[in-house]
Amino acid sequence: MKYPLSLLMMLTFSFSVNSECRLIASQQSVSYGSVSAAERQAAGSKPVELPEKYLQFNVNCDEPQRVRLLFNSTLTHSNTFAFGSQGQMTFTAMKATVDEREVQLAPVRSADSVLSSSGSPLALIILNEGIAFVSGNEVRGKHISLTVAVGARFRNEAITEKMTYRGNLHVKVDAQ
Repeated sequence: MKYPLSLLMMLTFSFSVNSECRLIASQQSVSYGSVSAAERQAAGSKPVELPEKYLQFNVNCDEPQRVRLLFNSTLTHSNTFAFGSQGQMTFTAMKATVDEREVQLAPVRSADSVLSSSGSPLALIILNEGIAFVSGNEVRGKHISLTVAVGARFRNEAITEKMTYRGNLHVKVDAQ
């Protein structure tokens, strides 16, 4: 007997912030809803790719600060952001502004690491690393805005009952 097949995918956030700055996300979770058996069959033996979702992060500080966002997760797999036991999530940062001026994004290994890049308009978010906001040098500001594209995929496998795939992203604000 075959069971009706559906999947519910969800992404949750938790934030750790410096007392001088506040992080606001456009939403606290991303739900992909259910994935039908037909959608999974269409993928064949390839991973099931879910539609990209977008989040907006805003950091508001009392005084101009040098801000870095650091990312981690409690759900990891092979040094990546996990999505269920057989899936993976990707996060791409883009459209960054500091005090309404467009800036570049530079990867950083930690809150205190030296910049190793002059930045680019897009930055792949790496597990246990972060991003800095640059325009030549690292910039300071009171209002930081950033869009993050969320991608998710999972291995297509036989499913005989409803399953829930979960992933999470923890964002820490480091302001100096």
